[in-house]
Formats: sequence, C-alpha cells, structure tokens
Amino acid sequence: MLKIYFYTLEIALFSTLLAALLGIPLAYFTARRQFFGRRLLLSFSAVSLCVPSLIVALGYVSFWGMNGTVNRALGTHFSFLYSSVGIVIAQGFYNVPFIAGIVSEAWERLPLEQENAARLLGAGESRVLRTVTLHQLSGAIGAACIPVFLFCYFSFMIVLLFSPVGRSTLEVEIYHSIRTTLDVGSGARLALLETLTAFAIVLAYSFVARRSQTSSNGVNYVPLVRQKIGRSLVFFVPLLLLLLIFLIFPLLSVFVNGAGDLSKLLKGASFWKAAINSLWCGLATGTCCTLLGFAYSVAVKLCRCQGSVLLQTIPVLPMAISSVVISWCATLIFHRGNAALLVALQTALYWPVAYRQIQNGINRISYETDAAARLISRGWFDSVVRVYLPACRPVLISAFAYCFAISLGDATMPLVLSIRNFDTLALYTYKLAGAYRFSQACACGGIVAAISMIIFFAGKK
Repeated sequence: MLKIYFYTLEIALFSTLLAALLGIPLAYFTARRQFFGRRLLLSFSAVSLCVPSLIVALGYVSFWGMNGTVNRALGTHFSFLYSSVGIVIAQGFYNVPFIAGIVSEAWERLPLEQENAARLLGAGESRVLRTVTLHQLSGAIGAACIPVFLFCYFSFMIVLLFSPVGRSTLEVEIYHSIRTTLDVGSGARLALLETLTAFAIVLAYSFVARRSQTSSNGVNYVPLVRQKIGRSLVFFVPLLLLLLIFLIFPLLSVFVNGAGDLSKLLKGASFWKAAINSLWCGLATGTCCTLLGFAYSVAVKLCRCQGSVLLQTIPVLPMAISSVVISWCATLIFHRGNAALLVALQTALYWPVAYRQIQNGINRISYETDAAARLISRGWFDSVVRVYLPACRPVLISAFAYCFAISLGDATMPLVLSIRNFDTLALYTYKLAGAYRFSQACACGGIVAAISMIIFFAGKK
C-alpha cells in the first residue's frame, strides 16, 4: 500500500512540476509580450477543462506510440509512453496551458509600483523577477498548481493505459481491487488513504485561493503595455516547439487518424445510441450543476456570508473525492448503477465548477443594486428572479457549458458504475481502444473533443 501511495505522490508531483516549469514561462510571454497567435495560445488554457484525458491518451498513442506518426516517419519502433516518464510527460504537458492561463491573467493585473521601486534602487530585471514579481505571483501559482496536482493525483485513464508493469497508482489500484480481484477490504483501505490525503491538499488549496483573492483586493491596476517578443525569441521558440510536439500535434493526430474510419463509425447503431446517452446525460448534469451552483451562490449572497471560511470551503470539498471512489461507494449502496445515479454523482462532483463561475457573476452585483432590490421587491424570491437571475444569465450559460463538456468527456464514472446496456461516447471510445479498433476510437474521440470544445467556447463566448 505504501509503495503505491508514494508512487502516486511521485507521479503527481513530477507532473505538476513539469507543468509549472513550462507554464510559468509561457505565462510570462503571454502576459508581458505581444506576438502573432497570442490569443490562440491563450485559448489552449481550456484544453484540460474541455478535452477529456482519454482523448489526450489516444493522441499520445497515435503520435508517439509504437505504430504512431513519429515511428512511422522515422522507421523505428521506440516509444517512451508505457513508463512513468510517459505518464509524467502526458499529464504535465496536458496541464501546461491551464497553469499558463491562470498565472498569465494574474501577471497582467500585477501593480507595477513595487517593480519600478526595485528598478530605481538598482535591481536588475532578473532580480526583480525573482524577488518581487514571483513573490507577488506566489498565490496565483499555488492556486494553479494545487488543482493540477489533484488532477494528476486522481488520474485514471492516462495511468490505466500507460502504467508500466508492476507499477500502479491509488486510483487504478482501487479500480482493480473492486473490479478485478474483488478485494473490497484492500480497496477500502486505499480509498480511505487517498481521500484523507486529498482532503489535506484541498484545505491547503482553499487557504491559498483565499489568500490570493484577498491580496488582490483594493489594488488599482495599471493597463499593461506589452513589448514585442524581440530577444526573448531565444527562449520562446524552444518553449513553443515543446508545446507543439508534446501537446498540439498529439491532439491533432487524433483527428487525422480517425478521419479514415469516421464514416464507418457513423454507420454503427452503437455510436448513435452512445451519442444520445451522452447528450441527455450532459444536459441533465449541466442543468443540475448550474441550478445547484446558482442556489448556493444566492444563499451565500443573501445571508451576507461571502467572507465565511466554512461556506467558501464547502464548494472545494468535492475536489477531494475521486470519480472511482464515489462511484464505487454508490454501487455499494445501490448495488447496481443506472443513468439517474450517474447524473447524480456527476452533479455532486462537478457543481463546484458551476458555482465558481456563478459566484463571479453574483459578486459583480453592486451593493446599491442589491439593497434596492431588497427594498422594492415583495420578498427574497422576487428579488432573485428579477435581479439576480437576469444579472447572472451570461455566467449561468457559461457554467452550464463547462459542466456539459466535463460530463461529455467523463469515461471513469460510467466505467466503474457498469450500467447495463448504457454507453456514453467517452466510454464507447475507451471500449473501442480496448478492442484494438484504434482508428474508430480516434474518430469517436475526435467527435467527443470537437463537441466539448465547441460547447465550451460557445458558452464562454
């Protein structure tokens, strides 16, 4: 158990360090430099949110696998994928845009007074970066790295496909304990150890996020004048090449390898049945998450408890529970999974995503507007319907799109619940890959990725 536990922490730690090592320099270029394609590069920060990890795994297999694009082009049969290094590279590069997006946004909003004071005192640019800028960004870096660490800690599909023989993480070992060896006792001990550790990490994330938010209040931000890329090309070009080789090209290879079997896939009745299941499951999960997030945001606003540590901690607690553990606990209680249970479990895990979106919209309602609504309205419900709901309509749509995209790409819960005669597109993709129908798996995965990205960006727009 300890061997599996420390291996899980090791994989998560090195994956997060790789993502931060590349994400923070990328954030510097997107925040402080102006270049062609900057907006497109920033849009990739949504990859880890709207592109399922299963699709990333398929992309790496199709591009870096034994019979992938690179080996076919070079005439070799070498692959680094099926090892701990392969897991770290896949998870690390998958999360580079996420860290870059959060840190870049914080970097753009940094007050310049301390940096200019350090320069007047004779500090060089490298010393200003080390002693002033990175210190100011520490809260944003922590708020970006901790969710990435949790994602890698709970990683299932990438580890399930790439883990070397004799090595396993907690999440994969829990799945094998409850589905393969039927060792419920061992699975329960692993699940308890995993969840307790995750709760400690989530509490640390809650503290870092509150500290980052508090430190940014009351600052008058100066619009940033971005400089041209100039001599920074020496560092920017290698960074961009790494992203192309280890993130963008593998994702594109999913679409390229699946194009040939797309028509064959679309002719199958199983695909359309899985597509219908994914559609209504995503609609139900997105609606439930949005309603729950809106209700909780309104409750926090009406009772004027935005500063309550307890109420702000509750929405981050689901981050400490993995998909495998919550699905397994549900099967122990209800004995057999069904579609309604799948929607309920996805809602329980994903509603904090909707809450964070909606809370930003509710916080934009000024005190004067809120006070006038309370004074004139017939009651709190009338105030919510006439003021809060119209004011939050854009963020409600965005929250729904986020949760719909996440539900669409979830293959773990349907796999663990083992619902009879019920496949989603993500689960159907996994089954196609497991049956060695790789081209059709890429075609189905490409459809999942395309739908997720379209819904995600449409909702954000």
